[in-house]
Amino acid sequence: MRTEPADDPVQTGRGERIVKKDMYRPVYHFLPERNWMNDPNGTIFHEGYYHLFYQHNPNGDQWGTIHWGHARSADLVDWEHLPVALYPSEELGELHCFSGCAVLDGEEPKILYTSIGEGERNASTGAEQWLATSRDGMRTWTKHPQNPVMTTSIHGGIDIREWRDPFAWREGEDWFMVVGGAHEGKGCVAIYKSADLVSWSFLNILYADPSVALCECPLFYREGDTYVLIYSPGKTVKYVTGTLAADYTFIPDTEGVIDHGSWDGYYAPNTLVDGSGRRILFGWMPEASRENFLPEAGWAGVQALPRELEVTASGKLAMRPVPELRRLRGRSSGLADLIAEGESVRAGIEGRAVEIIAEFDLAGTETAFGIEVLRSGDGREATRIVVDPGAGLLTIDRSRSSLSPLPRRTPVTGRYEPADGRLKLHVFVDHSTIEVFGNETACLSARVYPTLALSAGVGLFGDSVVARLARFDAWELSEAKS
Repeated sequence: MRTEPADDPVQTGRGERIVKKDMYRPVYHFLPERNWMNDPNGTIFHEGYYHLFYQHNPNGDQWGTIHWGHARSADLVDWEHLPVALYPSEELGELHCFSGCAVLDGEEPKILYTSIGEGERNASTGAEQWLATSRDGMRTWTKHPQNPVMTTSIHGGIDIREWRDPFAWREGEDWFMVVGGAHEGKGCVAIYKSADLVSWSFLNILYADPSVALCECPLFYREGDTYVLIYSPGKTVKYVTGTLAADYTFIPDTEGVIDHGSWDGYYAPNTLVDGSGRRILFGWMPEASRENFLPEAGWAGVQALPRELEVTASGKLAMRPVPELRRLRGRSSGLADLIAEGESVRAGIEGRAVEIIAEFDLAGTETAFGIEVLRSGDGREATRIVVDPGAGLLTIDRSRSSLSPLPRRTPVTGRYEPADGRLKLHVFVDHSTIEVFGNETACLSARVYPTLALSAGVGLFGDSVVARLARFDAWELSEAKS
């Protein structure tokens, strides 16, 4: 475990008591050594390694001059930083290398991404899709001489704007690709086909969501007879399962939410299939705008923990943290170690990097209860994971736990589904990140910035909360290598 900094308060213009930046930097989530990171890109498993590319500004901790950063891991826990993969080609009028995907064309790795320039090549109406290839094990990348491989002219008379974030896959001898955007004032996902990743044809608008203005970072894949579409509409990340029609339109059957954290906790995921056939999902946990209280943080953005995805019999997605994370577990406590303290219950461990599994019996109660983390000794500060069995809601409540007004103190809330009258919560806390899995079908993520360096307590709250427990296990987690 990393040693906590001393409580070193700084007075802001608002008179708030805050502490130095290091107490907010996660220790087992992936993030660059420094500077800005956002969307995961080009996630791919190749020659025994999980490769993670990501949107990156190597010049500062704010968004700008977007490159593709690169790291790899043999186990999804420890990560090796690799050289920046994609740079904007300024000599070709390129300002940013926006999001995209990586594929294997035979044994040759290739990247498809959205190229953004200035003037006519702006993100709203002039985005282009570019191709790059690596011939040295993904260390360096060469952009294709025929770039752009797609421009908006491919759509003929159909006006698709904010066109970006290609995701490609192979079926038989053909390549297919989806790209997000907006059409006629609503978010859409378009689908394309190619024999060689260079010459593409537009097939159709695969899917449109009239409730949103834009669909970003679409992912589309098949599991058995079911197709899965995941997209990021600027708010909560959504998914839809269903079938693909002969005219390449998507017929939805079941809809759901990947994570209720949205821009404040989870956005723009990407996916891969590993050597064991597992579908793994990566996602970005955005940083709150911190210039008012951490003006020289030097880093921004965290990758959420990798999740296994599986389509259930009901058509919904099950999501669970990858089991490789268990090797981070250190000192533990269980049901026998719970200590009653007035109206709350304290666990036998504490820390700012912890994992908790708690299973509750929901029968016979509608009174809210839950788990407290990042709790100060006097109880003034805590983040609560609240179960409301009457409403069927699960909430990350930051009202007593985070710098104000940034990030927003609004709760992160989602609906859960009981399983045989029980709710299993799997919780990960890492300094300024919280991820909650509820019965594997409800996920909530949030960024939390405790004001007190000693806010590290773990416990339970609510009437008769211990009597409802079927299981309680908690572990201190060690620091991952990166």
